[in-house]
Amino acid sequence: MERLRVQNNLLACYETPVFNQIFSGRQNLAVLDIGCNDGMKTVERFSSEVVSRVIGLEYNEKLATKAQQSYGDEKFSFYAFDVEAEDFAEKLRTIMKTEQIDGFDVIYLSFVLMHLSDVNKLLVSIRPFLKTEGKLVIIEANDSASYLSHDKQGLLGEFLKILKKDKYSGNREVGASICSILPECGYENICVWHDCVSASGREREKKKAIFTTFFSYLSEDVLLLLESEPENEEYKLWAEWLDCYYKTLKRLILQKKSTISMGIKLLTCTKGGE
Repeated sequence: MERLRVQNNLLACYETPVFNQIFSGRQNLAVLDIGCNDGMKTVERFSSEVVSRVIGLEYNEKLATKAQQSYGDEKFSFYAFDVEAEDFAEKLRTIMKTEQIDGFDVIYLSFVLMHLSDVNKLLVSIRPFLKTEGKLVIIEANDSASYLSHDKQGLLGEFLKILKKDKYSGNREVGASICSILPECGYENICVWHDCVSASGREREKKKAIFTTFFSYLSEDVLLLLESEPENEEYKLWAEWLDCYYKTLKRLILQKKSTISMGIKLLTCTKGGE
């Protein structure tokens, strides 16, 4: 949760101008946040007075309950919800009827698609719920666009190789393909706002936030993987690599001379004509 808090703060400076433009001159907007976690980011992003209703969907029932208990009110409502379930559309229509929402002006997907078995299926499923002038806002990882200066040992590349195979970290290349997937699913007017999150020189605090967001969880993932499969030789090699190079990689990223750039895709689009 602390990592997610840091991530939310880090990405706020990239996302805020996007939402400011979407919200400009509008009123009574309805928002759907898919993958809302404990609701904290949902409330931070969509507390604007121009937003009147926000529905947050979260797969983890405990987190959805926590979100509703912490933030649920006449504006924010949170539900435990499996967006990959076959009855997704039916259940969402039931919620919308209960909440008296006829469509969404914003549908927000932040690092959600990377964890799905069928990206296209969800994008097609949510399309009917987006208003004609509504915006789909997507943030996804794109490790192929990541870069670290002065990395003579190729530590970033080795780290990303492990991350790509880590079953808990999802599909790290969704951001690279999303712009070609969206038209296939009936979306248009794709606008890419950012291709990376970067810090250089003396931006030490931002570098720390980038490290926490994009690097800190792999060690924990590998421990979990080893607990489940203690004799897995590949997992043992990952653990050995992290023991040898994790701290070195962190020091390199935090150096004044370094530039770290982690690939993400932040974009908006609208649904195409029927």
